[in-house]
Amino acid sequence: MTNPGWIVLAWMVVALASGFKFWSITRPYRNKTAPLREQTVDEARQRLERRWRSDSKV
Repeated sequence: MTNPGWIVLAWMVVALASGFKFWSITRPYRNKTAPLREQTVDEARQRLERRWRSDSKV
């Protein structure tokens, strides 16, 4: 029978590769939302109200 350590190592490699793949897939979303984090509360509220008004016109 094989050493269980190799199985654990294989799963760790798969988990690490999956994490890197997820990080690379979500990079465009993180870059798109980065400027929004620097807004004040009032700016964010105004932006959301503008979107709400434009959506309610439909």
